[in-house]
Amino acid sequence: MSQHSFVFSVAAAESFRDIIRDLQQVSLLSAEKVRARIMHKLHLIQHQPLQASKKVEIGIDGHFRCATVLNYKIYYQVTAEKIAVVAMVYEK
Repeated sequence: MSQHSFVFSVAAAESFRDIIRDLQQVSLLSAEKVRARIMHKLHLIQHQPLQASKKVEIGIDGHFRCATVLNYKIYYQVTAEKIAVVAMVYEK
């Protein structure tokens, strides 16, 4: 099992913080559970970036994928050297 290096765009990191901050206003326990589920999915992506995700076209060149955790979508780009998380989005 290979492990890619992992980077976050500024927008993805800020979105992740916002998701957890918004959930904390409702329930600290719920926020921690969602944070743990997202972190677990990111760990799985780091080791097997093509599993449990789908290829997406976003209008620019590159190999982009989308993984879902609960109601959250994680968009990331896979290259030979690294995985770059480019966005995290809440979807109803």
